[in-house]
Amino acid sequence: MLLGGRTVVIVFLLCSSLVLLRLRHHSDSPHVHVKAGGQTNQGGCSGRLARLNDLGIKFPVKYASRDIIIKANSDLNRTSLTQIDAPLLSDVQMVDPVKNPDGELEQCSPSLTLEVPAFPGQPANASHIIFGISTYIKRMDDSIPHLQRSLAYTNARLIILAVDFGEVTPSRKEMAVLETRMHGLGIDATVLGAPKDSSMQTRYFSLAKILYERRDSKTQWISLLDDDTFLPSMHSLVDTLGTYDSSKEWYLGAMSEDWWSVMVYGMMSFGGGGTFLSIPLAAQIDANYDTCLQESTANQGDIRVFQCITAHTTTKLQPLTGLHQTDLGGDLSGFYESGRLPLSLHHWKTGWHFEQKPEQRALNTYPMAKMHLVSDVCGDCFLQRWQFGSNTILSNGFSISTYPNQNFLADLVKNKDMDKIEDTFMPTREVNSFMQGYEHSIGPLRPRVEGKIQYKLLDAKAEDGGVRQYYIYKALDEEPDILYEIFWTRNETHV
Repeated sequence: MLLGGRTVVIVFLLCSSLVLLRLRHHSDSPHVHVKAGGQTNQGGCSGRLARLNDLGIKFPVKYASRDIIIKANSDLNRTSLTQIDAPLLSDVQMVDPVKNPDGELEQCSPSLTLEVPAFPGQPANASHIIFGISTYIKRMDDSIPHLQRSLAYTNARLIILAVDFGEVTPSRKEMAVLETRMHGLGIDATVLGAPKDSSMQTRYFSLAKILYERRDSKTQWISLLDDDTFLPSMHSLVDTLGTYDSSKEWYLGAMSEDWWSVMVYGMMSFGGGGTFLSIPLAAQIDANYDTCLQESTANQGDIRVFQCITAHTTTKLQPLTGLHQTDLGGDLSGFYESGRLPLSLHHWKTGWHFEQKPEQRALNTYPMAKMHLVSDVCGDCFLQRWQFGSNTILSNGFSISTYPNQNFLADLVKNKDMDKIEDTFMPTREVNSFMQGYEHSIGPLRPRVEGKIQYKLLDAKAEDGGVRQYYIYKALDEEPDILYEIFWTRNETHV
């Protein structure tokens, strides 16, 4: 609908915004090279194997483990890649806790101390933000653990506009049970029933009015989310919003990573990445709500918000670096192994709708709450990258990767190619434009690495005063799988 004579204008405006995005991206801290610190043998090798039985994997497996002690340092900033002069793990050993549950390891790596940037010990104060989600009430079961990690005890308010399958209003009991459950988890949630037979796009658009009407004297922002939007760092989000004057009209969000979608739908905030409206702009939507409701025939709620803002205000989208619609197809490893800390993530439940085959979408579902669990120990270390030795990179909460040889990885680091995102994605839809693919959003990209071996996160548990992660490589044929265990604990002494 925007591909005719308006294409040149859109491309010009996009390029202007993208220059700002790139400038902000390249202000990130460079790589840091440090020596491994404080290696001591704390736990020995005993008692490690019995708990492997709970992982639901086949035995025997090749296994190795490492304890990592986190020390917060107020002089550090998070970097794209931190190089450590030590291997991550010792040689693997064949284990079978089913046949030998009390077996002892022949060797285990001594603990390793890593420094991370200092982080607050308390949840962020987000009392000035009201979040809103329009969804089917049954879908909230999957969303609650992730909302808990984002919103619990932050004083942010959450409004859920709920509908039941069949487009009917949920019962009062269902809504009360959901609300009570979320209150018990520290989430200040209010569950409202959507009108019977209301359309999805109307429900989403109505959230802008509902949230505005529920503002109080503290409220500076209202935010529209999907039920599969994840906010990894409320502290970072609050700090980022704090750089904008909320007394002015602001329309903050993320465009799609898919250039085809941007060219078709325009410079709008795609809802899954999160849309943030300042109260003055929300007031404009509220004042023109009935007119906008009649004027728009768009089949998506985020488009209706965009159309209302465009038709009745002079405010334009301000792309917010770090918000991600995550319209990425195929293997998303390049995105999650980039070392960047996102402000939002999307499509972790079911993958991107463009991936029509169910098996493709199933590959792109991620246990985001488990992936993010390690942040309880080390703050904003989620997806942070460490290089251990010459050829191993830990992308915290997603994978451990070993590269083909030490020279290969050294060349990537030397040429600053590790600052680029590895292009592991499926081809994008073609559009008649000088720009293609994902470069405008997450670029620059570098070619996929052939021969890289990935150990993907299998599970994570909070136990024994820390967080225990398990990463697994699924071997081919009849070869045993390889399992790595990383146990994160915190040194309460701050540097």
